[in-house]
Amino acid sequence: MQGCTSSLKNRVSWTCKVFSLSLALALTLLSSSCGSRRSPTGGPEDTEKPKVLTTYPAQFGQLSDGRIEINFSKSLDKSSVAQAVYIYPPIQNKKITVDKSTMRIRIDEKLKQDTNYYITLSTRLKDLRGNPLAENQTLVFAHGKLNDLRLSGLIDYEDNRDNGLPVLVNLLSADSLMIFHQTVLGPAYAIESLNPASYILRAYIDKNNNGRYDFSQEPYFQGSIDLQRTSSLDLSLSYADSSKATVRNVIAKSNREVFITFSEPVVKYGSLMIQRADNNAELPVLLSSLDRDQLTLLTELQDSTKYVLSITGIQDRKENVTTLNRVEFVGSTIEDSTPPQIISTNPRNGTTVNNLLPTLEVRFSEIIPRASLKTRLIVADTKREIDLAVIKADGRVYQFKPKQELENYRSHVLQISASDISGNKLAEELLLNFLPLKRTD
Repeated sequence: MQGCTSSLKNRVSWTCKVFSLSLALALTLLSSSCGSRRSPTGGPEDTEKPKVLTTYPAQFGQLSDGRIEINFSKSLDKSSVAQAVYIYPPIQNKKITVDKSTMRIRIDEKLKQDTNYYITLSTRLKDLRGNPLAENQTLVFAHGKLNDLRLSGLIDYEDNRDNGLPVLVNLLSADSLMIFHQTVLGPAYAIESLNPASYILRAYIDKNNNGRYDFSQEPYFQGSIDLQRTSSLDLSLSYADSSKATVRNVIAKSNREVFITFSEPVVKYGSLMIQRADNNAELPVLLSSLDRDQLTLLTELQDSTKYVLSITGIQDRKENVTTLNRVEFVGSTIEDSTPPQIISTNPRNGTTVNNLLPTLEVRFSEIIPRASLKTRLIVADTKREIDLAVIKADGRVYQFKPKQELENYRSHVLQISASDISGNKLAEELLLNFLPLKRTD
């Protein structure tokens, strides 16, 4: 009997343990089931950038009640607002608040009459996930009359490979306060709805996308304009350059000609001297002609000795100046026997000019001394001669202007004969025929 009682107790104890385990498992599953209603962790990262959806008032609308409301596509990080919003003309008494995806600007001061106001939102403005505004942008509103002056221009690139990259264009006040920002793709820009004022225009290409201009690594432009009517200002994007132009090589082409090549285009130079290397005797330079990175010199007769060229004040296009550069070269005893040629004329032969006092230009293949240039301007049918003034003579390029008005609707002929410093003459005399054609209506 006692054995049966003991066996029953064991079975009851085992049953209780099984029940307890089942109850614990059920509670665990229930808890897990309830938890599954919560959003799972992980998933794709939110990288969508916030955008402006609507504004009150609408773009170019009137600031009549002292408030501006800007609605974005995503909720904003309030801490990013202070350094991301620029207003021009400046408003001192204002309050900017953010409620989820809405930014509100309350203006507590009197606004300037008939003035456009510009709200620039920079990429420092971020959403709750840290995603910045896609690009800087400017919103325009008016108080009174909406000013509609326009500033536009073409964009020129020092490096053609930059053509097509986004150009960041910033318009600033004369005291460098931000007014307007836009990103430009293409060969031109235009900024609309401007107030009459003096402006600074800055532009650059952010090639490394770090949000700032990097000196010497990125092309840059700055210019100023007093905008009182719709105007244009072209942008020339160039790289800052601290390197200086130097003499790359010097070659005596003949016993009267020396060709100098610089490491980059040169605007001007200070002084120049050629001396014999053995006794420092000077070789006189009679004429010179500078064309970008090429400098041509006409000298007295050389011999085959070694010379030293000393040149000072070499200035490149970025205004970098080389104080002094010395280069040795060997003179030549070869006589020049190549006749000069006329490369171009303006006007071209057989064309018309719309001016009775036209500027006539002739470009030669080499330096032509003024004394060896013979010119004559005549009326074609009567052979009457007209006095000419030389207004430019830089060696290779000569410009002339008649000292009296030419006869309208009557052909004229510019006659030119010339020889170079070695006595080589033009193969044939230039006869440039042209017709003054100036309308009197």
